[in-house]
Amino acid sequence: MNQRVEKIIDRPDAPEIFCDGALAISFRQDVLRLTLYSDRVDAEDRANINRVVVGQLSMSPAGFVDLYNQMTAVMARLTQAGKVHQVEQPAQQLS
Repeated sequence: MNQRVEKIIDRPDAPEIFCDGALAISFRQDVLRLTLYSDRVDAEDRANINRVVVGQLSMSPAGFVDLYNQMTAVMARLTQAGKVHQVEQPAQQLS
């Protein structure tokens, strides 16, 4: 069943989350769950950096596929602009 999206309602009070990356991505009970982290400098010794969970994003598989497609399109534009480069994985040795 397709639902038509009427309009996007902007909420200026919606929280903005900055993260340095995804600590984990799991799929349980038909829900994709992303655990987001941010790097924080240890206040006591300043030599260690801790990964602190800053948010959890839960979404349907369809929503995750849409996110993946949008991110793939952005990566293509960033690659074309020379902002990112594809990293080649080393060939795995056959045993």
